[in-house]
Order: sequence, then structure tokens, then C-alpha cells
Amino acid sequence: MVRILLVDDHPLVRSGLRAEIEVHEGMQVVAEAGTAAEALERLVVERPHVAVIDVRLGDECGIDLGRRIVAQSPCATVLLTAFDWDVYLVRAWEAGAAAFVTKSDDTTALVEAIRGAADGARVFSAEQRLRIDAWQRDIAAPLALLSEREGAVLRLIMEGATNREIAAELGLAVKTVEAHVHSILYKLRQPSRRAALVWARRHRIMEYALSKTLLHRRFPW
Repeated sequence: MVRILLVDDHPLVRSGLRAEIEVHEGMQVVAEAGTAAEALERLVVERPHVAVIDVRLGDECGIDLGRRIVAQSPCATVLLTAFDWDVYLVRAWEAGAAAFVTKSDDTTALVEAIRGAADGARVFSAEQRLRIDAWQRDIAAPLALLSEREGAVLRLIMEGATNREIAAELGLAVKTVEAHVHSILYKLRQPSRRAALVWARRHRIMEYALSKTLLHRRFPW
């Protein structure tokens, strides 16, 4: 019997998931949680085999919760989301999730992900792995070239700050900021400040930075 913990901040969603999952043989939802804090409590008491976690929770990002669960217990995690964004997919993979399932998928996909997770597999499709590889090559690799200071400058650029405002915020000379901007554009392979801003927003770089780690390096984002 696969013991399952459901983590979603909407009771009706949890009820629907429980009903859909438990009609399948060998599946038992042993606990539900509406917050990350509650999920960690239930994890200790119920010892589930798999935690199905919504990416967006009220008190913490579900991906970060999944990372914590994987780090401190034998429980596998399946991330569930309504937003099939590459940034969420990559963060889920880097957090050690067993699977990343969208709410537009049918119940069979979720059940198969849970079964695979319980067996110790990572149930990412070939298409998902291609997307992860592309992100790591085209997005993560250039970002990893940035220094911590350049990461801070890029964050402020994304917030719409001018060079003068960035200089005041970071306690730098304007010419130093200009040099950092030039270096950022070179490393990210972007032709202009505007292009870099569009690139960063299109790929939701701030969402990626919310994981607090960027290829094992801490950035002040």
C-alpha cells in the first residue's frame, strides 16, 4: 500500500485529489496538510511514502518544501502545479522531486507518478528532460558566470532601477555599475540592457532565484 501525504492550501482541491487517487488499488491518502509547517508535522507522524505537493502554498513555496522533505526523510515528492513553466520544472528537478505533474494532466498521469516515486524512480518524461537540459544549458549556465555583485545588479535591473539608483543601493560608483552591466550583457549574451531585461523576465529568473541557490552559489536575490 502506497501511503500518501497531500499538501495543498485549498481543502476542496485536497478532497478532490483524495477521491481521485484512492479509487486506484494500492493507494491510501494517510494525511493532508494545508501549509508547509503542517506538512512537516504530518510527515513525522504518518511516515508517508510519497508527498504530493502543490507548488504554490500560502506559507512557503511547495518546491522548497519538497527539497526539505527529500533532505530529511525517505519520503519521495511529486510536485503538482497549474503552471507548466520551465522554471518550476527545473527547480523541481534540482530539488530532488520524483515527478512534476501539471493539473491539466489526467489522473492516470498523477497515479503513475506516485507509483514511480514510491518505487524510487524519477518519473520525468523525455520531453521534460529535454526542457531541463535546454534550461541548464541556455539559462543556468550563463547565470552561473555572474559574480555575486553582478547578480545583485541584475536583480535591480529587473526591478527597473537606473544605473544611478543601482549605485546608490549597492554603494558603488556609477562607472562601476556601468562596468558590471557591460559584463552582465557579455556573460548573458544579450545585446542591450533592454534585451537582458526582457530575457530575464521571459524566463522568470526571479522565480528561479527564489530557491535561494543558483547552481550551488548564493546570490543576494
